[in-house]
Amino acid sequence: MKTVRWPLLLGMLTTAAYAGQVYRSTDANGNVVFSDRPTEKSEPVNVAVTPAGRPGNPITSPDAKAAAGKAQPGAQANAAGDQKKDKVQTPAEKEAERAKNCATARERQTRYDQSHRLFKPGANGEREYLNAAEIDEARAKAAADVATWCG
Repeated sequence: MKTVRWPLLLGMLTTAAYAGQVYRSTDANGNVVFSDRPTEKSEPVNVAVTPAGRPGNPITSPDAKAAAGKAQPGAQANAAGDQKKDKVQTPAEKEAERAKNCATARERQTRYDQSHRLFKPGANGEREYLNAAEIDEARAKAAADVATWCG
């Protein structure tokens, strides 16, 4: 019984040491320095740790998409374009944006077609897995996005 307790205690102490504070300061040359030790002019930095999981973009609900401004592939590029209303895109820039959005849409469609289970983020950050009808709808939307951007 004692042999089980020591590794557990050692693991808990290692985890506590690993989750230490990070400090930010600027040296004499103006370079930003991050360290685990505070100095006179350092300030603590909050480091956000993302939960482990599969890489990629999870499917979000239509309400979350509208709230986040991500209703279609390339919405980030469109949002950036909305901020620059005065700038007119050249045909080359439009084609580059279209190619980027096409690649994103194709990658998403491939990922959705290969995945057996799809999910969207829940209220508390957990995964809410989609049922068969929602998966079919997401796959159809991904195919429509490919048709829109690549067709």
